[in-house]
Amino acid sequence: MTPSTLQQAEQSALRLSRLLPILSALFLLLLWSAVVEILSERATFVRQRIHTEQHSWLNQAVRGIDTRLQALREDILLYREPGDGLARQANGLYPLEGGRLWLVDDIAQAQLHGEPQALDNIAQDNVRQLLRQPLIDGKLLIIDANTARDPERLQIVVPQCDQGGCQAALTGYLRFSELLDSELLVDGPHIVLTDSSDNALLNHGNSPQKLESYLENKLLHTSEAQAELASVPLRLSVHLPPVRYAEPFVLFALYLSAVATLMSGALVMILLRVGRRLAFILQRSEEVNQATQLLTLTNNSLRDRLRKLIEEQRDQQTLIDTVQVGVLLIDAEHKIVITANEAASRLLGYTRQALYRRTLESLFTSPLQYSQLLALLQEQQQLSEREVELNTRHGERLWSVLSMRALLFRERSAYVLSFVDITERLLHAQRMEEEKQATERALSQLQSTQHELYQRATCDDLTGIANRRHLLSGAGKALELARLDNQPYSVAVLDIDHFKSINDSYGHASGDVALQRMTQFITAALPAEALFGRMGGEEFAITLPGYGLSEAHALIDNIRQGLAAQALPIDGHTLHITFSAGVAERKRHSNQLSELLKIADHAMYQAKHNGRNRVESAFQTPDSPR
Repeated sequence: MTPSTLQQAEQSALRLSRLLPILSALFLLLLWSAVVEILSERATFVRQRIHTEQHSWLNQAVRGIDTRLQALREDILLYREPGDGLARQANGLYPLEGGRLWLVDDIAQAQLHGEPQALDNIAQDNVRQLLRQPLIDGKLLIIDANTARDPERLQIVVPQCDQGGCQAALTGYLRFSELLDSELLVDGPHIVLTDSSDNALLNHGNSPQKLESYLENKLLHTSEAQAELASVPLRLSVHLPPVRYAEPFVLFALYLSAVATLMSGALVMILLRVGRRLAFILQRSEEVNQATQLLTLTNNSLRDRLRKLIEEQRDQQTLIDTVQVGVLLIDAEHKIVITANEAASRLLGYTRQALYRRTLESLFTSPLQYSQLLALLQEQQQLSEREVELNTRHGERLWSVLSMRALLFRERSAYVLSFVDITERLLHAQRMEEEKQATERALSQLQSTQHELYQRATCDDLTGIANRRHLLSGAGKALELARLDNQPYSVAVLDIDHFKSINDSYGHASGDVALQRMTQFITAALPAEALFGRMGGEEFAITLPGYGLSEAHALIDNIRQGLAAQALPIDGHTLHITFSAGVAERKRHSNQLSELLKIADHAMYQAKHNGRNRVESAFQTPDSPR
């Protein structure tokens, strides 16, 4: 490049250096303006979404609360008339706390339902104050229960009035969360329940955190949604926490900002590269002058530099000898050792003179490994940290990590090879692997033992189905869920017909096989939600969540017919096994598992009495729930 060309390039670079910052500033301004506008539109969309979901939540909550309160009001009004009718015995007064209901007048209070417990004095005073006000007979009222330890606790009051006024009222407690569906409380909404005078009866939900408060006040601010309850003169307000809506918004903002930052960074990098290019052009003229000065050096100065290079080479050899990593210099054409350092001599057990002109292949234990490494070196021009096995002078094998690369040594091609002894590390790794395998075997044995213990604790030893304890535990939980969800739930108790004659005729071993074959058949015919267990001897029980009485009766009868039609070969004999069963259902008979099993057991004995090999449904008892 001539001096005139360098001058023209320098002038062009100066003009570009003035124009480029202005264009870059305009681009950055437009970029970040677009980022701000997009984030603003996104925040508006999120606020609209929060508003919509708040009203949807509120509509669902109000419908659920009104439905439960209306049903509770109808149940409570059953206690207006004196006496001990069937409806009063069957009614569970859900969701009153403990099912307890009191009758309070100006003089005293009497408990009408639930486990005995005294009504708080504050609650009695509240009821008597309400009785002095003009009230409508049968109207449902909810007031604050004044319980500091349970802020969700409310008091429900139903006045009983006549032409002379309101002289008494029915009252009890309930918790606000019992009026809501459980899925509505998953997101932790902030709920406020107020009366017609805007007095807060309940304030449910935690105060927002710092991030949530900032996003709510600055970016995602929304007002709470309100709705009037139809069953009571109360207003329900909700404010969904914006933090779950803010997280996607923050992630989107971070992503958008990251993209804009990367674009800005790329622009800065371009500016830096252009600046370096300009600096290069400015320095070019100085480098030309320096090159001219170098060409004018005398031969004496060249000889001085050559002498210094020889001294530096000697110093480099000394430096290599001080390194604790083995280093070999290999002739690339003949694959022989040219020189080695002290560490290589010590690790391989050879003197430096013995290593000189020794073939590289003789140092490798595996010729195949040597050929593979050499082929890789020729393709890649460099190898890094390859585990190889080398031979020592005393015949021992040296595991090492080896690196090789090509270089130019004294104007000829060569390879430099470096290696580190890792024999101790491999032995340690082998011991760790053996300990790991032993630990895994111990864990596997422990898991197998735990599984066996669980099977013994929950399953019948003979038939493999649920034992009595496991059956009663699982059936009780399923019954409680059915009661809370007001779903049908049936139980069946069955007993093998003439089982004693099987034991007497064919022996107890054949009787055990008959029990196993029967339980296998019934288990395969039952739905997945059913629980089948052995109560003892030849008596069994089946729980059927979601099945009404008629459905359960039909299912058990189909299984009975299918089993009776089976010819079971047992110890050289062909047996036809039948059973008698009784069926009872929660809504028709009882909400207690022990009572349900007892009723189904009575029905089973009725089936025995009516000729066996049949299914009988229990009749509805006078004190059973509707």
